Amino acid sequence: MRSVFVETGNVTAFRRAVLAVEDTERGQPGIVVAWGQAGRGKTFAARNSHAERGGVFLSAWEGMTQAAFLGRLCKETTGAETAPRSAHACKVRIIETLEKRRQQGMVATIYMDEADRLAFGRIEDLRDIHEATGAAVILIGEEELIGLLSERRRIWSRVTQEVAFGPVDEADIAAFALEAASLDLTPDACAKVRATSDGDMRLVRNMVQLLEQAAKARETNVADAAMVAAIQKQKSWRRA
Repeated sequence: MRSVFVETGNVTAFRRAVLAVEDTERGQPGIVVAWGQAGRGKTFAARNSHAERGGVFLSAWEGMTQAAFLGRLCKETTGAETAPRSAHACKVRIIETLEKRRQQGMVATIYMDEADRLAFGRIEDLRDIHEATGAAVILIGEEELIGLLSERRRIWSRVTQEVAFGPVDEADIAAFALEAASLDLTPDACAKVRATSDGDMRLVRNMVQLLEQAAKARETNVADAAMVAAIQKQKSWRRA
């Protein structure tokens, strides 16, 4: 199965939100919150956007101190192998680098993946950087992220774009199967994959991979509902 990027409805909404916060003249500069259950394609969409548009991408680690967080962010922002020892010096270096990027017309957006794992103080650090530079901040996380941010008015008031990653639909599933595996799923097969996966893109990918193998064994590029029913029996697809 090929590694492909499919423009699902979630991805399109995410792309529009990023463009809106990066457009300082006609858009809505501020913070984007992209949230949803695990497996909905949030990280995939963010990494693709970062690869296409540039900026800084960082994934949260559990229990990061301020110094560790800003040190990692500083290295990602500057491209240097080392960072200043103090958290304050790291923040200053980050701000200086992002301001220089913006002055040069470069993208300075920060993509913060798994932001729901951050202590709230680290969200405040990102707010400080946003306030000082005007750089867009994209916070990506699971459902808990919304509750975390809404408790603090000074953070929530800066959220100008919210993207809820819902379950992928049958059209998304059909497009993915065709592009990733050259597999033509019948409408009934798409419906079964959608119901079994609960719209979880990770599970959809796993199911399409098994369907591709089954289709090759039958020397066909069409997968029907009976084929889906057969792979349903191979493992438990039930989400917790």
